[in-house]
Amino acid sequence: MGSSALYHLARRGADVVGVEQFEPGHVRGSSHGHSRVFRTTYDDPLYVELARESLGMWRDLETEAEVDLLELCGLLIFAGRDNDRFARTLRMLAEAGLPHDLLAGPDVSQRFPSFRLTETQHAFFARENGFLRADRVLETLRNRAGTHGAVRRDGCRVESIEKLDSGLRVTTDQGTIDTARVIITAGAWLDRLAGDLGWDLEVTREEKIYLPVGDPTRVTSDVFPCFCEYDTSNYGFPTLDGRTIKVAADHTGRRVDPDAVDRDVTAEGVRRLYDWVERWQPGLVGADGRGEVCLYTNTPDHDFLIGPHPSDDRLVLGGGFSGHGFKFSILVGDILADLVLDGHTTRRIIRFAVDRFL
Repeated sequence: MGSSALYHLARRGADVVGVEQFEPGHVRGSSHGHSRVFRTTYDDPLYVELARESLGMWRDLETEAEVDLLELCGLLIFAGRDNDRFARTLRMLAEAGLPHDLLAGPDVSQRFPSFRLTETQHAFFARENGFLRADRVLETLRNRAGTHGAVRRDGCRVESIEKLDSGLRVTTDQGTIDTARVIITAGAWLDRLAGDLGWDLEVTREEKIYLPVGDPTRVTSDVFPCFCEYDTSNYGFPTLDGRTIKVAADHTGRRVDPDAVDRDVTAEGVRRLYDWVERWQPGLVGADGRGEVCLYTNTPDHDFLIGPHPSDDRLVLGGGFSGHGFKFSILVGDILADLVLDGHTTRRIIRFAVDRFL
C-alpha cells in the first residue's frame, strides 16, 4: 500500500518521500513472493465494487509500465450444496452482472480435468479472477514512483511522529523529516506508530505452500484456474514456474509479534495441504513441497482501515488489510493520495473509518 501511495502521489505531482524499515522485496511482511490472488468474487457488494475498479487500474498500470502484472486464469469455487457463503457469493455475482458458470460437482472434471468433485458438491467458475505477480507489482510501483520524482529511503525505521505547528516531524533511526502530511502504511507494525485509536489488530503467521506438479501440462492457465473450497477456506492457484502450485489455508495462523516470527514451515503444515489437494485433485502434486511465511494484520471485522486520524487530518492511515488487501493496493494507494492532496475521496470508504473501534 505504501508503494502504491508513493506512486500515485508522485504521479500527481507531489513532493514525496517513501520510508521503508527493511530492504525492497523483503520477506518479513505481507506482500512478498511471486504471486497474490486477484478476485472479484466477494459476497459483499462494496468489495466487488472496489475489486472491479482495481481491475481497470491494474490494466492501466500495465499499459503505462509496459509490463504484465495480472493473469486472469479464472477462479473455481466449490463447496457442499448447503454452504451459505457459496449461495451468498453466487447471488452477488448475479446482482453485479459478473460472468460465471454454475457446475455440478461431477461435471467440473469435464471443464478442468485435474478435479474430481462429488455429487454432494457444486461449483462455479468466474473468469474475472486470477493472480497478480506480486514481486513484479512492487518493483513496478517503486520504479514508476521514481520515474515521477519520488524519493525512497530503504532500511530506515520510523521511531515516532510528532505534531508541529507547521506540519509533522517524522523521526527515524537515520534522522528527522519535517513534512506537511504523513501516510502510515506500516502493515503489521501499524499499532506501533498509531496505537491511540482503540484498534485490536491481530497479527497472525500464515503459511503458503508450494507443491510440485508431476505433469506441468496439467497446470497451464488454459486448463487450470485458481480454486477455493468454501467448506474449508483452503485455496490454491498456478505459479509462474510451471512446476508447482501454490496452496494455503486462509486465516488459520496463530497470533505473533511481527518482530519475532518463526519463518520455518513444518512438514506437518506441508502434508496437511498436500492431503487437501490430493483429496480433490488426485495425482496432481507430490508431497515434498516447501513453504514460506507471511503476516496477516487483521481487524476485528476484517474490513480495512483507511482514513485521516480523527484528531489530525494531516496524518492519514492505511492498514488492517486482513489477508485480502493486495488485490486492492493499486486503488488504495490512489485513495490515500486523494485524502492527502484533496482532503476527501469519491470512493466509498466510510466502512473503513479508522476510529470505528473507539
